[in-house]
Amino acid sequence: MPALQSGWIELAVWALLFLVLQAWWLTALARRRALAKPLSEAEFRQVLERIWISRSRS
Repeated sequence: MPALQSGWIELAVWALLFLVLQAWWLTALARRRALAKPLSEAEFRQVLERIWISRSRS
């Protein structure tokens, strides 16, 4: 019986590992898509202002 329980535990660990890997992959994909969308004019201006502020501090 312990061998059977060990097999189920191993299967559960692999399933959990697969789910974590799949969640990581999906969030990475969503992040990439969010970065690929075009910025509005206001968002673009904010990005440029952040760049200029950080360069002026350096």
